[in-house]
This record gives sequence, structure tokens and C-alpha cells, in this order.
Amino acid sequence: MSEVIILSQDDVKLCLPMNKAIQAVQEAYIAFAKGRVKMPPVMHLDVSQYNGEIDIKSGYIEDFGLIGTKIASGFYDNHKLGLPPGIAIIILMDLKTSMPLAIMDGTYVTAYRTGAAGAVAANVLAKKDSEIIGVIGAGTQARMQIIALNEIFTLKEVKVWDINDTAKRLYSKEMSEQLNITVESVDSVKDAVVESDIVVTVTPSKKALVMKDWIKNGTHINAIGADGPGKQELDPMIIKVADKVVVDSLEQCKIIGEIQHALKNGLIKEKDIHAEIGQILIGDKKGRESDHEITLFDSTGLAAQDIAAANIVYKQAKEKGMGKLISLLD
Repeated sequence: MSEVIILSQDDVKLCLPMNKAIQAVQEAYIAFAKGRVKMPPVMHLDVSQYNGEIDIKSGYIEDFGLIGTKIASGFYDNHKLGLPPGIAIIILMDLKTSMPLAIMDGTYVTAYRTGAAGAVAANVLAKKDSEIIGVIGAGTQARMQIIALNEIFTLKEVKVWDINDTAKRLYSKEMSEQLNITVESVDSVKDAVVESDIVVTVTPSKKALVMKDWIKNGTHINAIGADGPGKQELDPMIIKVADKVVVDSLEQCKIIGEIQHALKNGLIKEKDIHAEIGQILIGDKKGRESDHEITLFDSTGLAAQDIAAANIVYKQAKEKGMGKLISLLD
């Protein structure tokens, strides 16, 4: 029987640079748009008694010949125990035989592929000269989003707000040093939003944080945090007035994405959603068409993104002889 590669987080980090993650996510969106991906609905498990949640995403990409499953958690009190708030594991299997190929840390893959998703979307939906970014949230994903956007745009300034003052100050220090740009910790969500070309929301919030009146013409919003029932970061009126609302998967976003609230409140209908991001990437739908448009990308995260990014890690690890080989089956 074939052996399975076990890859640690350190292994994964050496095999997935951000530019490769961006390429992988774009390929995943394109495959999804072309009907080359199969994904069942996300299984969401609430563990509210421990301030936690678990999502299970799975599917396959025909072109890659891979089945992938990811179990990802968010336990928001873990820091009190000295543990990371987000933990994930990814399993890759051969599509034709279901033989297991790799088991890897999925925390880093998730962080990078989610950051990459924001960059892929902004590349076709934001103004090309975007240089000021407003970030709501100061955790790991807030870092990944800026690292990814910095691959696409020439960033001049980042304004960050977080409910935790210590977290936003640390973010400001670390990201300014890492990217050599101005990163300012601000006192309110409004301060982070009003002058920004791109607004990125990356929190576990269940109430609106960003209000419609703060969004200027020409703004692009990457709504990243809402990826479960009840989660919300935006005033639903933003979705109503936006010129183009784009989603990663309409079927998924209308249940667990940012648009769920505008749909439930009757502010929009499904037909008002401009496109899935893959439709823009393959040329079936238009991206940004003027500097005055308000655009929004609702990202809930697709199993296809995980599979595509994990595929890069798997191939790189095999080439470099990394990881540990074990036999699961006799």
C-alpha cells in the first residue's frame, strides 16, 4: 500500500509562499466556475459553551485528481491557555481510488488561502491605484489579508481597528516593520474605514461593525469574517447600495456569508448578486468598470481553495523530501 505524508506546520510554511497561494486560489475559483469542483454544504458545529465553533469542508477538484477534507476550528478563549485560537487539519486523497496521500496542518494553509482570496478578489474589484487599506480586526487573518494585498497593490497606509487595544497596537508595530509601510492603530471602526480604498473585515462578529454612511464611492470591501450562521460585520444597507456584490459561492454565502442578513431582511434578492468570483475570472461577468463603483466580495471560504493550496504543499513536500511517511493501511 502507498504511504501517507504527514506534514507539520513548519513543513507547510516552507512549501506555501503567498504568491503561490494566490495562484492556487485563483485556479480553484476558475475550476469551480467551470463546474470542475464538487462540494457538499459546509458542516458547521457550534461549541458555544467553550466559545468555539468547528467547520468541516470537503470536496474534490476534477482537474487536480484530488479529494480534500478540512476540519477547522475557532476557539476564541484558547489564548488564555496559551493555545492558538484557530486549528485545522487537511486530508488529501486520490480522486480515482480514495487512497490517502497526505495529512497536513491546515491552520497555515487556511490562513494563506484566505488571505489570497482577498487579493484575488481585490485584483478585479478594487481600483488599480488602491493604496489605503482599512482593516477591522487584528488577528492572524488581518495580517494575511495585508500580506496578500501587498502582492497585488503598492500599499501606502494601513489603518487598523480592533476591540482589543493591545492587539491592534501589536499589529501596527509588526506589520509596519514586516511590510515597511505606515500602519496606524485607530480609535474607531469609522476611523479605519472612511478614507480607505479597500476595507477588509476579519472578525468573528455577530453584529454590524461597518456602517453604510462611512463607505465612500470607489471603495472595495473584502468581507471575510462572516462564515457561519448569524455572523455579521457589515450594515446590510451596504450590500443593498453596493454597485457590485460578488461572492465565492452563492449557495454557501446566502446561508453563512455576509449577504445572509440582507437576504433575510428582504433588502436584496438572489438575482441582485452580480457574480461568483470565478465567473469574473473566466470572463463571463465584469469586474470593476469605473472608479466610482462600490464593490463588495463576500468570502466564506471554499473547500476548493483548501484543496488547491494543499496540493501545492503536497507537491513541494514530495519534491523536497519533507515530512514523515507512514502506512495507514496494511
